[in-house]
Amino acid sequence: MLYSKLKTDLVTAQKAGDHKLVDALKLLSSELSYAQVDFKDGELSDEVVVKVLMKEAKKRRDSIEIYEKLSSMERVDQEKYELKVIESYLPQMMSEEEVGLEVDKTAVETGLTGGRLMGAVMGKLRGKVDGGVVQKVVMAKFPG
Repeated sequence: MLYSKLKTDLVTAQKAGDHKLVDALKLLSSELSYAQVDFKDGELSDEVVVKVLMKEAKKRRDSIEIYEKLSSMERVDQEKYELKVIESYLPQMMSEEEVGLEVDKTAVETGLTGGRLMGAVMGKLRGKVDGGVVQKVVMAKFPG
């Protein structure tokens, strides 16, 4: 289970004295603890963990963008490091080309375009792709 791996990695990083990694993993562990409160059935499933990690990755991407505009490179580096740690626990995300094929297939199957198509594709690919990539591909294929 992904949650167990993260907790084990946290202990390992603590023993190794890797303070930067410990800080990043503690943040993730904290967010997962909040999710655990809502999840009554034992340990968090990998699906729930991936969902939380994807949300945290999005937060880091948004923060990186903001800190770059503010020219706060130290914070940018910290956020990029945390994003790299988060991504190491996420499954391999689909490429834009793969998403493009799925968008085309879903558009033909459903006849949808725009936001509704985006919703249908996200429903199929949940946990396998970043929503921003789906939006970019759909907007490129179906402008306006």
